[in-house]
Amino acid sequence: MLHYRLFKEINDLFASGRDDQARRLLMEIQSRSIALHDEVNLLQTRLKTLEEAMRLSCNLFRRNGLYWLKAQDINLGPFCPHCYDHEGGLIRLERSKGALHCPYCHTVITRPSPLEDEGYEATGEATPRARIIPFAN
Repeated sequence: MLHYRLFKEINDLFASGRDDQARRLLMEIQSRSIALHDEVNLLQTRLKTLEEAMRLSCNLFRRNGLYWLKAQDINLGPFCPHCYDHEGGLIRLERSKGALHCPYCHTVITRPSPLEDEGYEATGEATPRARIIPFAN
């Protein structure tokens, strides 16, 4: 924290002709100001990170042992429960031969129920439903 008495002291030093001492005090204030600026930037970054984590946790839910993220009324996921529980990372599980596979930790999750019952199609990962219609010549 800046000590405002230093400004008066610096003014008095300049007025009395002790410029070198006044410059040293100005350099000390400058150093403190830079340190405070760095601390404010660090705290702002930490605050932003915490706000993002809070926003994420409000939209993250667990269903059937898997993590899902609700974004604009769409369930995104599923995400690896091992990665999220141990490292806090949201790693999307990949579909492979009726099972789910984590590309990061290589956890394999087999599900007795179809993946579509868990909302997997809502992520856009399922086969496309559109039909291709050829143009007539």
